[in-house]
Amino acid sequence: MRYARSACVLAAALVTVAPGCTRAGTGAALPRDVVRTSSGSDLPGFNPLVFDNAAVSNFGTLIHGYLMRADGEGRLVPDLAVQIPTRANGGVSPDGRTVTYRLRRGVRWHDGAPFDAKDVVFSFAAAMNPNNAVPDRTGFDHVAAVRALDPYTVQVRLTRPFSPFVASCFTMGANDPYPILPAHLLAGKHDLNRDPYNAAPIGLGPYKLAAWERGSRIVLAADPHYFRGAPAIGRIEIAIVPDPNTLATLWKTGSLDLVFGRVQLGRTFLDALRTRPDAHVVLQPHYEFDFILFNLQHPPLDDVRVRRAIAMGIDRTRAMRTLDGELWVPGDTDRLPGQFAYDPAIVQPRFDPAGAAKLLDAAGWRAGSDGTRRKGGRALTLEFIATTESKATGRFGLLVRQDLAALGIRIDLKSYNYNLIWASKADHGIFQTGRFDITYSGWQPNAVADHSYLFRCDTRPPNGDNFGGICDPAIERAAREELDAADPAREAAGDRALTRRLVEQTYLVFLGFNREAVAYRDGLEGIVPSVTGEHLWNAYAWRLRPEAATK
Repeated sequence: MRYARSACVLAAALVTVAPGCTRAGTGAALPRDVVRTSSGSDLPGFNPLVFDNAAVSNFGTLIHGYLMRADGEGRLVPDLAVQIPTRANGGVSPDGRTVTYRLRRGVRWHDGAPFDAKDVVFSFAAAMNPNNAVPDRTGFDHVAAVRALDPYTVQVRLTRPFSPFVASCFTMGANDPYPILPAHLLAGKHDLNRDPYNAAPIGLGPYKLAAWERGSRIVLAADPHYFRGAPAIGRIEIAIVPDPNTLATLWKTGSLDLVFGRVQLGRTFLDALRTRPDAHVVLQPHYEFDFILFNLQHPPLDDVRVRRAIAMGIDRTRAMRTLDGELWVPGDTDRLPGQFAYDPAIVQPRFDPAGAAKLLDAAGWRAGSDGTRRKGGRALTLEFIATTESKATGRFGLLVRQDLAALGIRIDLKSYNYNLIWASKADHGIFQTGRFDITYSGWQPNAVADHSYLFRCDTRPPNGDNFGGICDPAIERAAREELDAADPAREAAGDRALTRRLVEQTYLVFLGFNREAVAYRDGLEGIVPSVTGEHLWNAYAWRLRPEAATK
């Protein structure tokens, strides 16, 4: 059913006022059952299983159901499964090779069809189907068999123990959070890569798709039959707003009720958030770690001396403070203090341009009369890619170019659409096809303690997100120790060994962490910002105070 647009809401989205309608924050009434938020780019679709895209994963939590969700602290909580399988409750066998899920009864898909074990069995099959462009199959690649013991019990048999399996498969806490998909609509298809379902999803989440105006907005309507009860917020409207200045205007004029996300919202936007008197602004510490990604397949980045020189030649502290101000949290690895396997002894080389110059000289890259370094007649020129939607990545590229120019390294800046950067290999994605030298990137690890799949040989494209092409026997051994461990101490030891090797070889340059800004209007209650960045995780529990409609 196509959603019939409200004139008042449409006016707000366009930052104009229709007759009889006024904006929030001006003392005028707005529909009480609507929450308006935004996305920095339009979505390629709504099926996270075949789209490697943060916005798809974020907004997918509203539409889809998972075996487990993840709460504001990043802890797994039951969703379609009634409990989290563990050794203590018998959900995980003593040898770690059998996992049993007990499913919630009485759940229905948005089209009214009943949910049961066949949907879970089908979803595992879809994730393991080689014809599907699944971004990462970590966990699924350890599955030997999946069977339904009865309509509400599913048993998974693994080829070997895999410590993060429960957190990795069909949970919001997974690094790539894939949802449970409807067998009654999708079973028997060759692949789902371009299936009509991706643009018209039927899910098990609290909201269903009501309208999608490409490049403009997405409208979601509450599912009155959601198993936790009908959400109090009747509609969630997502405006597509690529430009941060436009986003700031929409927020300040009261045309948005909720804004979150750090890629768009750097330090200058934080000031804009705080100008609105009827707003709450929360700075949520975030597990996401930022880094400079090197393409090791492109010489001279296959030389550790060149990579280390780049790391020493960039003033990371200046760059990150310039970009993020108080939102930046320093860090030398992929772990915050207090996180699993954090090791304060692992530190990166500090800013040292003189030392960097010596490394480049030793590698044969010597400065010419024009200051540019050359070797065998070739200038040391690297291509830095940024996203068109994020001003931060472009500004970071300019700072990198400035620092490295002093070393005699040329940086060519190129910008691409976010969806193209993260597109599949078949769609000529920049990362999947390796069309870059260096870039500013970040990873949101969610609840899974294992980060090794970003760095293992078997997760290089098209099999995963190891876009730098790292393949190091020492990392393989450390990852194996971590993933096979039943003992948390051994698991942490493997993780620390892996991180130590990353830093020793400068396979990437860690840039630290951030506090993510989450801003919402007064009267919108139930918002629980998450350390994983999945701030929509409990949208089913949001509500508007009655008096908020007149603010």
